[in-house]
Amino acid sequence: MDPNFLSLLVHPIYKTPLQFEQTSGELVDKAHNDNFAIKENVPLLLTAVEEVALTQTEQHKEAGSTFHYKEHYQHDAETYDYFKETKNPIESEEHNRLHQYILSEIPANASWILDTGCGGGWLAGALKNKNKNVISMDISDINPIKATKNNPYPTHFGLVADVYELPIKDASIDCIVASEIIEHVSDPKRFLNALFTALKPGGKIIVTTPYNEHILESLCIHCNHLTPHNAHLHSFTEASIQKFLPVGLKNYRTAVFNNKVLVRLGIQRLFSFLPLGIYKGLDKLSNAVTKKRSYRLMLVIEK
Repeated sequence: MDPNFLSLLVHPIYKTPLQFEQTSGELVDKAHNDNFAIKENVPLLLTAVEEVALTQTEQHKEAGSTFHYKEHYQHDAETYDYFKETKNPIESEEHNRLHQYILSEIPANASWILDTGCGGGWLAGALKNKNKNVISMDISDINPIKATKNNPYPTHFGLVADVYELPIKDASIDCIVASEIIEHVSDPKRFLNALFTALKPGGKIIVTTPYNEHILESLCIHCNHLTPHNAHLHSFTEASIQKFLPVGLKNYRTAVFNNKVLVRLGIQRLFSFLPLGIYKGLDKLSNAVTKKRSYRLMLVIEK
């Protein structure tokens, strides 16, 4: 195992150092006599623990059910292929601009970048040959393993972990990307606090999420409870996301982008040739005219 990557990893609960055991091929915490498997070169630093508070969102309380999120997102990755590209050209261009916005925020001098909820691993692919150390992290084992196989370069690492039990040394990551994740988590405040703890002084967190989404629900044919589409538990605006920020944080900003009119009418696709800087101006103008009717909200936190 790469020693630089290993030096960042800690026990997900106790935050004690881990060592690679050559004979067993496992990561070992000798202080607590605990060990973790490595599957296809990807450490599985996920415990079986789920705090009750994290399984009882408002939606689940109303339904009288619980949200076993670790199990849910393992099944999610088994059911949905996050590596399959959409065949819808309008949706594809919307995703393309989303990725461009994120990449434009990554500091040029960032050495270690954590992709939280890596999904199809697009970020690792985009940063190949950019002299960056990229960690593709997901709560399922399927996505990080496939992401590292699809982008097999020496500074790309996979990690299976839970943000609530983040197995990464405090103040060790230069840049953290959480794209389209925060709307899925049961406790957004705790989610952001965990990321902030892992961030180096001077580092940056980039969060994107659907903007002011009207979350639709359907009656589940399995449990007969109302189920939010896409497992979205929260909807955010510039104002509402602020209540989840780490206490005392002042160095942050929000922005909305990917205007719905540009996207739905196919105008965004027509202007796909425009450099991001020029497109941002067009997008901003469209938001001003249509009163911020956009698909995406971005939150940037700097430590």
